[in-house]
Amino acid sequence: MTAETLPPNWDLSQLYVFGSPELERDMKALDEAAAGFPRWRERLADPGLSPEEFAGLLDELARLQESLEKVMGYAELAFSEDTGDQRITSFLGVIEERAAGFANATLFFEIWWKDLPEDRAQGYLRTAAGHRYFLKRLRDYRPFTLSEPEEKVVNLKDVTGVQALVTLYDSLTGRYRFCTGFLPGGSRGEVGREELSVYYRSPDPAVRRGAYRELFRVYSAEGPVLGQIFQSLARSWRLEHVALRGYRSPQSVRNLRNDLSDEAVDSLLRVAGEEAPRVFGRYFARKAALLKLPRLSRYDLYAPVAEEAGGSTAFAEAAAEVDAAFRGFSPRMADLAARVAAERRLSARVLPRKRSGAFCASVLPGETPWVLMSYKGGLQDLFTLAHELGHAVHSQLAGGEGVFQFQAALPLAETASTFAEMLLAQRLLGRETDPLRRSSLLCHVLDDAYATVGRQAFFALFEVEAHAMIERGATPDELSEAYMANLARQFGDTMDIPPEFRWEWAAIPHFFHAPFYVYAYTFGQLLVFSLWRLFEREGAPFEGRLLKILAKGGGASAADILASAGVGPLDDGFWRGGFRVIGEFVDAL
Repeated sequence: MTAETLPPNWDLSQLYVFGSPELERDMKALDEAAAGFPRWRERLADPGLSPEEFAGLLDELARLQESLEKVMGYAELAFSEDTGDQRITSFLGVIEERAAGFANATLFFEIWWKDLPEDRAQGYLRTAAGHRYFLKRLRDYRPFTLSEPEEKVVNLKDVTGVQALVTLYDSLTGRYRFCTGFLPGGSRGEVGREELSVYYRSPDPAVRRGAYRELFRVYSAEGPVLGQIFQSLARSWRLEHVALRGYRSPQSVRNLRNDLSDEAVDSLLRVAGEEAPRVFGRYFARKAALLKLPRLSRYDLYAPVAEEAGGSTAFAEAAAEVDAAFRGFSPRMADLAARVAAERRLSARVLPRKRSGAFCASVLPGETPWVLMSYKGGLQDLFTLAHELGHAVHSQLAGGEGVFQFQAALPLAETASTFAEMLLAQRLLGRETDPLRRSSLLCHVLDDAYATVGRQAFFALFEVEAHAMIERGATPDELSEAYMANLARQFGDTMDIPPEFRWEWAAIPHFFHAPFYVYAYTFGQLLVFSLWRLFEREGAPFEGRLLKILAKGGGASAADILASAGVGPLDDGFWRGGFRVIGEFVDAL
């Protein structure tokens, strides 16, 4: 590619330049503001604190939080762009320490608010415009809150404990290089994980097999070390949240953060555990027939059934395709998505030490988010672009909710992104007349549905099992055996599972970054399939319904937001309805 045709890279100088006087100035100002906040402690002890004073406290706290988010956002984005830069890694550690200090400086307010009698709390809530749901959610944590000195110790120890381990995992895996000797001609070059992942979708079975074997050659060699990091993170999670705070289970922590009951999440995973093997099992059998195989190997899961026309797609063409898909549904959605690249907040180039995967980072409410991906020109990258720009639309629509409430809770965080992928799929399928290429597109939709629904649900089920096993003293090798059993339950007799996949769990960053996060993907995708059914029935008027959901961000519970938009109750029947839509895609093959 020439410089003119390279995918764009973001311009982090819009936040800061590393080592600049502006960065040092804002860090100093943040420290001074945090040091001044404890003056409110005495006023909170006065029963005569007025609602107006309380509102002023909240406004000051929000300004502090925004200052912290800007500095922290810069550090995390810079690290994601180059996980091997020692200066940025050290700076991130410094900022995480500052964040812990900020949390401790404002902790007294959270504890006071949680302990406040209900009648006084309700009085203040009536004047806390823009912060009500945030304040309500704080009180939900009252049974699990430690004393102020204990909470301060936890915050400080996390900097050199949990956060340091996660950074270590990212630094280690970000440095991994993979040999391309499996390619035709036996080239001995080296690539990063993002570049390696292209070959999982190669039309050549030997290349797919070689890419996966190379991935797990590296990860299995590091398995004991990565497993030790995971064990330590899981033990820390359990000891803090279950032993100290009194949560019912390790997953209950995440459920409360998502404002979902344990029963609702159990329902989701139970239905997914029953339906996913059946529905996707039918798909895998049909895909094997299209590939002229007796049955699939795990190497073949994402194999294309037809080579993509034209091979690699230039980034500009991909961006235009996504824009057209969005614009056909909602011009406002398209305009918000376009801001990301226009304002140079999109990092899409393949860089040697860039963090793997893709994300959308919303640093401040009301501002255009930052999107990271590694665009390599394939169909998967086209859908990844649509997905992450969907997140960016969601963030911008919810910007009016303020710093404490604009980030969507995990159960709804995937709504806009997965709906965006459906819009793109609809556009591509609507103009495809070649039967084989249409089957290829349908397979892509189903591959993505499996990756988001079935795969993530079974990841969640494994995670529950793994945390329980670690509590009993399980080794990394024993976790790998449990993971193989998990794969066997997913695929049954529809797929062969090569033994090296036993280390796949160690290559899943979410297990390390955010325990029990992954069921949100299953929730979000099944929700979107149900919303898609509504869109098919309603047509253009559905735009308003969806934008209403997105505009709430994290300003209410998922159940309340969906109910206000006329979406049915989140029960077993709702989840099974999502699987019926997936089944219809299978039938269309």
